[in-house]
Amino acid sequence: MKKLIATILTMLCILSGFTTVSAKNTSEIIYLKDGSYLIIELTEESISRASNTKSGTKTINHYNNDNEKLWDATLRGTFTYTGSSATCTKATIAYNIYNDNWKITSATASKSGNKATGDVIAKQYVLGIPIKTVERTITLSCSASGTLS
Repeated sequence: MKKLIATILTMLCILSGFTTVSAKNTSEIIYLKDGSYLIIELTEESISRASNTKSGTKTINHYNNDNEKLWDATLRGTFTYTGSSATCTKATIAYNIYNDNWKITSATASKSGNKATGDVIAKQYVLGIPIKTVERTITLSCSASGTLS
């Protein structure tokens, strides 16, 4: 039993040299004309130092002027970097609705070069009629050294 535990601990130590469990978060606020606002959050995670792979998300959170969350959309990008260049290998987008008057009418993700891009169109409806539209493009980029922005 002691050998099994020692083997498991040894394997964990070896693997910890290749994988980093870390996250870095940043955010910004954008105020809209109607008094609502968007909080854009960037979360950066290292997946593997050995393969120079990085993953992260950029999330748009839309709140009304009463500080109630209406919807959010999250772009996830996975990147590889070499020190002299970076490439986006995967881009996906997901969303959540928190207010029944809002709908996401379009949410698409694409990748090109060192960038993941998400395009979101959200609409507010009253009695089935759209009364407000919020269109946003989210871009998640990776530098040659593996820093996301």
